[in-house]
Amino acid sequence: MARYGLIGLGFGVAVSLVTVPMLAWSEVSAFERFQQQRQQAFEQHQSDFQEAFQEFQDAFHEEFAAYQEELRANWREPRISDRHRWVEYSDDQSSRTVVDYEENSITIDVPSEAGTQGVLSHLNDLLGRTMDEAYDRDEVTQRTQQRVGLGEDAPEAASDQRVLSEIKPEDLDEMISQAELEEREEPKGEESRSVISLTVPMPEQRPSRKVEEFREQIRRHAERYEVEEALMIAIMHSESSFNPMARSHIPAFGLMQIVPQTAGKDVAQRVYGEMKLLSPEYLYNPENNIQAGAVYLNILFYSYLSAIEDPESRMYAVIAAYNTGAGNVARAFVDGRNIRAAARVINDLTPHEVYERLLADLPYDETRNYLVHVASRTEAYRNF
Repeated sequence: MARYGLIGLGFGVAVSLVTVPMLAWSEVSAFERFQQQRQQAFEQHQSDFQEAFQEFQDAFHEEFAAYQEELRANWREPRISDRHRWVEYSDDQSSRTVVDYEENSITIDVPSEAGTQGVLSHLNDLLGRTMDEAYDRDEVTQRTQQRVGLGEDAPEAASDQRVLSEIKPEDLDEMISQAELEEREEPKGEESRSVISLTVPMPEQRPSRKVEEFREQIRRHAERYEVEEALMIAIMHSESSFNPMARSHIPAFGLMQIVPQTAGKDVAQRVYGEMKLLSPEYLYNPENNIQAGAVYLNILFYSYLSAIEDPESRMYAVIAAYNTGAGNVARAFVDGRNIRAAARVINDLTPHEVYERLLADLPYDETRNYLVHVASRTEAYRNF
């Protein structure tokens, strides 16, 4: 009996010695499978994300080209909204308004039969236009959204704020007193038509008024995300000339020109805890756009480029990265896109040397010019 018990005990011990490692291996294997499944799900989500934006981008470019071709039936030079110009056409495309934020002027073109009264009516309509209304009248974006959509699960955005809210009723008489009126010929199919064109200057104070209009949002988000207020204003000035309906060919949207695929993806991850495409409607809302710009600057400062020790050197790198991406900034200092390796080189240079190196070796002229403009404007806005 004792011997049987000893054998039984020995067998039990033997079983425990064998089964414990087997259980541990099983648990590790299950965990590895879980990790692999999670990685596969993430990669699939990344792929779906890129595919969704690519579909939107392709449709956007197609609709842009198609709309431009449509406009040629009525306009010798079709003009469509971009970063520094907000352009609208009437439903029949016979009239046009162009708000040029770089030239600080408004041009209104109407058929000659509409007369001066028709021009002034268009001007009044334009000055009252809200951002919601402007978005609804953005033909290229609306047609693209109808085809493929973008960011349909993003939070809804609405703004009944006037696009040109910086222009006050008391400015109108002064603007009209400086107006330039001309009559010219434009196409009408195979023939031509007569158009009255009125150009009026916007108030000289318009840019500073726009800064003050957005000051509270800029300050709040700058403090929350620990970025410099003057830098945010300088980027806004350089990206859009404070045009809330700004849209680039990429496309990027709004005051701080957020690209849904790149900065927008990182912003959504930080703000909403998941990767999602932010819609044009969302990004045309000034509050959302200013927050997105601040969040992306925070990511550049404290994540992507955090290894750069000197604050001024890091600021120059962040400015360039906002335009071209952190990987391209690295290429100005090392052979490749490794940020950590670039930071080691940067940390051995003075801020002035970093600035000069970026101006000399950044891959693109656009980014070099961008760095000059934003850096100088940041300095100016520190005293604003």
